[in-house]
Amino acid sequence: MSSHDTDQSASAEGRAPEHAGRRHRRRRRRRKAGIWSLLSVIFLAGAGTLYALSFLGTPITLPDWLRGRIVERINTDAGDLQVDLDEMVVVIEEGWVPRLALRGVTLRGADRRVIARLAELGGTLAMRPLLSGELRPSQIRLSGLQVNLRRNDSGEVGVQLGGIAAAPRAAQTAGGAGGAPAAMRDPGALIAEIDGALARPAMAALRGIYADNMTLRYEDARTGRAWTIDGGQVEATRQSGMLRVRANFALLGARAYPSTLEFSIASRIGSRAAQLALNFSDLPAGDLAMQSPALTWLDALDAPISGALRARLDGAGDLGPLNASLQIGKGALRPTAGTTPIAFDKAGSYFTYDPKAQTIAFEAVTVESKWVTARAEGTAHMIGGQNGWPDELQAQLRVTDIVADPADLYDTPIALDSAALDMRLRLAPFHLTIGQLSLSDQGRHLVLNGDLRGQEDGWNLALDGRMDGIDKDRLMALWPEAAVPNTRSWVDENVARAALSNVQLAVRSLPKHRADVFLGFDFDQMQARFMKQMPPIENMKGKARLLDGRFVITADEGTIDPGAGGRIDIAGTSFAVPNVNREAPPADVRLRTQSTITAALTLLDNEPFRFLSKQGRPATLADGRAAIAADLGFPLIKDVQTEDVAYDVTGILEDVSSEVLVPNRTLSAERLDLRVGPDGLRVAGQGRLGAVPFDGAYTADLGPESAGSTVDGTITLSQAFSDEFGIGLPPGSLTGGAEARVRVDLPPGAAGGTSETGAPSGSFTLNSNLAGLGLSLSQLNWSLPRAAQGTLEVRGQLGDPLQIEALTLDAPGLSATGRVALGAGGLLDRATFSRVRVGGWLDAPVTLVGRGRGAAPGVEVSGGVIDLRRADLAGGGAGQGGPIALSLARLTVSDGIALDDFRARLSTAGGLDGTFSGRVNGGAAINGQIVPQNGRSAFRIVTADAGGVLGSAGLLKQARGGEMELIMTPAGAPGTYEGRLSGGDIWLTEAPALAELLSALSVVGLLEQMSGSGIHFSDVDARFRLGPERLTVYSSSAVGASMGISMDGYYYPGSKRMDMQGVVSPLYIVNAIGGMFTRQGEGLVGVNYTLTGAATDPTVSVNPLSLLTPGMFREIFRRQPPERRAPEASRPAQSDGGEEGGTAAAPPSAPREINPGRRGGINSR
Repeated sequence: MSSHDTDQSASAEGRAPEHAGRRHRRRRRRRKAGIWSLLSVIFLAGAGTLYALSFLGTPITLPDWLRGRIVERINTDAGDLQVDLDEMVVVIEEGWVPRLALRGVTLRGADRRVIARLAELGGTLAMRPLLSGELRPSQIRLSGLQVNLRRNDSGEVGVQLGGIAAAPRAAQTAGGAGGAPAAMRDPGALIAEIDGALARPAMAALRGIYADNMTLRYEDARTGRAWTIDGGQVEATRQSGMLRVRANFALLGARAYPSTLEFSIASRIGSRAAQLALNFSDLPAGDLAMQSPALTWLDALDAPISGALRARLDGAGDLGPLNASLQIGKGALRPTAGTTPIAFDKAGSYFTYDPKAQTIAFEAVTVESKWVTARAEGTAHMIGGQNGWPDELQAQLRVTDIVADPADLYDTPIALDSAALDMRLRLAPFHLTIGQLSLSDQGRHLVLNGDLRGQEDGWNLALDGRMDGIDKDRLMALWPEAAVPNTRSWVDENVARAALSNVQLAVRSLPKHRADVFLGFDFDQMQARFMKQMPPIENMKGKARLLDGRFVITADEGTIDPGAGGRIDIAGTSFAVPNVNREAPPADVRLRTQSTITAALTLLDNEPFRFLSKQGRPATLADGRAAIAADLGFPLIKDVQTEDVAYDVTGILEDVSSEVLVPNRTLSAERLDLRVGPDGLRVAGQGRLGAVPFDGAYTADLGPESAGSTVDGTITLSQAFSDEFGIGLPPGSLTGGAEARVRVDLPPGAAGGTSETGAPSGSFTLNSNLAGLGLSLSQLNWSLPRAAQGTLEVRGQLGDPLQIEALTLDAPGLSATGRVALGAGGLLDRATFSRVRVGGWLDAPVTLVGRGRGAAPGVEVSGGVIDLRRADLAGGGAGQGGPIALSLARLTVSDGIALDDFRARLSTAGGLDGTFSGRVNGGAAINGQIVPQNGRSAFRIVTADAGGVLGSAGLLKQARGGEMELIMTPAGAPGTYEGRLSGGDIWLTEAPALAELLSALSVVGLLEQMSGSGIHFSDVDARFRLGPERLTVYSSSAVGASMGISMDGYYYPGSKRMDMQGVVSPLYIVNAIGGMFTRQGEGLVGVNYTLTGAATDPTVSVNPLSLLTPGMFREIFRRQPPERRAPEASRPAQSDGGEEGGTAAAPPSAPREINPGRRGGINSR
């Protein structure tokens, strides 16, 4: 089969005479008469020839002269019709049936235009008319006939008899040698002409016309295509007044299969009404679609079609309803070369076309493919167009027997109940609009609408759909296993049940672009697991969306039962697959929970996380509420391993209370922030530990090579801190508060106490600058103002008990460095400070020894120094304090006076109370007692070597022997004491100051006595005030048989300088008789003196006139002694130290004996 343009036929039509009216019809009648005359002559000549020759079955070719005469006679009788013959042959067949064959026949009209060309025209004659002398054909056979069919733009079909197929092509053109081709005739007119010819007497015996080797050329001006078919056969028979024409053709083309056509017409002779039938096999759908308006919808198919068409022409020649039966072979829907074929295995249709109503009634439309099998019925209306050819079809179809198995995706094909389709198909270009496709499935309805366009570059699809609902089991049945398999597998394994509603679908697909798919639905009563190891979400309600390849499920309601702590509200939780088109796509879970802390921690302690188990913590470690946001990521594969899961968990813990996190303490917080990720776990916020505020964070490394966990934050050092942790400071010792930085490092597996082996389970540090904290240690007379700053550093090991490896305190006026060991129950065992410095008066190692719960620790000082010049050792209150054991290298009493190797055993219960001993300036030994007095401490010192003590003190280095008692009571500023010294039996030798004095007095005998065995003093008494920088002697006396001496004034131990005055009374044993009228140690006769300057080389001044002045009158020759002031309050006055800035206080007037073990004051005698 071949096709070409129909320009040739169009031009032929263009050359038809415009004046074809009445004159043309006259010529046509003459032409017909000429044909029949020609036939009569031929048959007559043939009969005569046969008769003459009497040769049976032998072809006899008539000579040219006879053929010429016959042709001339025919042309004369034919009028306008002209005949040319190449050859004439006569054959007498068996039964004496004559057969005539004319070869190379050309029929022309009056205008010399070719009417027909026949390779051979022959037939047989009816014998009975022949015997009567009449030549009447019984059969006519044609060979090589060319028939042209042409359909114009309006769809009207014309018939033209053409020339011999083998004739030159130029002969078929208007300008060829043979003239113009014959005019086109419409089928109705042709039938009428055939009927008229058959009604002639000459054709009364004709029973059939047979044609072979026929060439049919079909030109379609509407589509611009042409087809040429060779080797066709046509058979026309007449019987009982009926004319039946049957034709069949075989078509070959570029396809792999041939096509066959069988056409038949049945018509009663004399009537233009006819029955038309066309049977065909393997005809291309596109070619078939061009032949009738009822078939135009087949144009988009690429498939062979077999079937039959039945129609009827009425008496007016108009076409009636067309009945069609189509069987469509394996092919595809493919309107353009650029569209991807939509394949099917086979299809079929039975329909009736009403050309007047322009409707198609589909009794059945069937389709079978790997994707879907269905059957439909309904009606289509053809809309628009010109000349009866539609632009579009609008159809309403009911679809049944729907079985879907797209691309063998299902093990068992899916059967759907039925569907109703309203559609519109625009033919050129292909545009299918689905107004509504309603699919029914198990009581549910899926409604689709959209557009499908076949463009030059591919399909353009826009499809929307909605469904009232579907359950999970039906969804899984409809969801092919090969379609996004990992997402489907996850849904199948993790969604136990669900009721879906308000299902929305949208598909947008442009040529050469990935399709955009939207799927949305609501769900209720869903039970699903977001991870295989996690407990399921129950009664979940929410929405799901698939857009741009991203699938998201969001829960508006739902709960989880973790097994402890009550149900968890998961409203706001979502599950997402960012790209369902990927193989093993990643999935994201955004878990949002509201629950108790116990429930949340129980959930987070499931596999694969085990956050708490890894830290050795129970899920019940705290009460309160938790709002958790956990973002999880993992691939959608069957066996998800822990290392496949990425996670980031944040949360807010509110109204937190725990007695587990810190043993024996209640931890509380209004809010704590939780975060868990691959880098670890973190809980941070502000709260209280007991009554102590804190702001910190707990972090833990959760990896397999975990370095452990850390607590890092700040706490407030305050009186509440001291009370909470039992530090034991007296009430009021701390005011305000200072921020302290705390860090606790816990090894893997530790829970903040001890490890599984019992070893310390972590270390800690505490650092503070003490800013804002007021600290007062009244026992040490030390305080830290809140405006001041210092440094506190603590380092230790957690465990049972706690171990403090290093403690450093450095503040104005106080520093200490040491370590603390705790015993069972966290009680103090021993705190050892290698060095403690307080206010410039204490610099020594100090050890605090625990004495059990509720008891103040004991104090041990081993080595170091105490400087009483700067100290004010408060007595404390009743019932407070613990024992103190002092072993000092030196106790400095004042400038130039110190006690070396000082030992003391003291009690602080009610104030300092105990005994002590030491060596004055490393020399003579003394013993003493200390008792509380007026909120401070009073001292009693005794010695059996009074001379040695005085000498060691630098007062009288040449004194020896004797006993002495010294009583000092606190007065004035720190380091200031009122004192009284009493003793006797003291020998004084080589005293420089006294020697100078005696020399000045020219008391030769006493000088000689001093340089010998010494001067003996039987009684020594002094009252004084000892300050940090000065010794004030109110009065003092030393008397013996040889002399008496009195002295008052000032001594500066630091510079060892003096400013003294007094009276020397020689021969005191006699002179003392008048002592009742003078000061103690002075006689009736005495000499006033002064000693100034260095104690080792004083300046001596005497007043000789005083010798002549009796006792009481010597006062006029000397200054007043130092004034004794009234006693002060128990707390020391703030001064610059010593007498210079304070007020002297007289010792108590009522002395008492010091009794070891007895608590009370010390009085002078």
